[in-house]
Amino acid sequence: MCYNLRMKFKHTLLISLAIALCGSLGFAATSGRARACLTEHIDEAIDLNSKRAPFYEKLSSGKSKIVTKKLIAMERRLRLVAPVADFMVAKFQRAGIPMTCDYFISMNHTPKFRAVNPAGPDSLKNFRAANVDVIKKYLLKLYKQRAYGDLAQYADDLVIELEREPRYNCMVRHILESIRRIALVIPHHERLAQERLGDSSLFMANLILRSHITLLNESGEIDNLAAPLQAEALPIVCQDVPYIPVLGI
Repeated sequence: MCYNLRMKFKHTLLISLAIALCGSLGFAATSGRARACLTEHIDEAIDLNSKRAPFYEKLSSGKSKIVTKKLIAMERRLRLVAPVADFMVAKFQRAGIPMTCDYFISMNHTPKFRAVNPAGPDSLKNFRAANVDVIKKYLLKLYKQRAYGDLAQYADDLVIELEREPRYNCMVRHILESIRRIALVIPHHERLAQERLGDSSLFMANLILRSHITLLNESGEIDNLAAPLQAEALPIVCQDVPYIPVLGI
């Protein structure tokens, strides 16, 4: 079915065992056409945000440090488990099913650095934090139902709503864009996995989708910390993530 859209992984025993497995085998052992797309994406994000951090600190007289520190800390935690996800989807990638690679957008598409938001300063009174608790609750309800299309539609509606004030809530919006994209591609990958391998891709796909929903809490915290700086026309966070379109299937 086509949809007309504009389109802290949890540290479980399984993850711990998989980390140990990856450490002993190495991703190269599963190579061929497999590619560590999630690891590459997070490495790119850490590199970009680390390089931009000193510029933000200078422009904000040090006030941006707490934002960048929290953002990079989140990325580094994800980096610990990224090789696990890449390892576990390798067999699907070798069968021509680009799991993880289809989920993410290269950080090369991140907007160029600007010292000032061209829209100028804004009153912080205009900032309305995204209601992450409500959003997360409904997304999890749809996730448990495996209602991927409805989940993507709900995420898309939220993205459109947040785009009305593009200066704020940029991290939450970014995660919602990612949730929307992943939810739409999951059924397509599952069909290919059944056809080509007689196996299901849903375990890792669902785990990655759920982890993104979980990330909304910390993303909201980052947006709340960034808002005063964004009101002062410093486009931190907003220009540090790429727009994530819906993948044409």
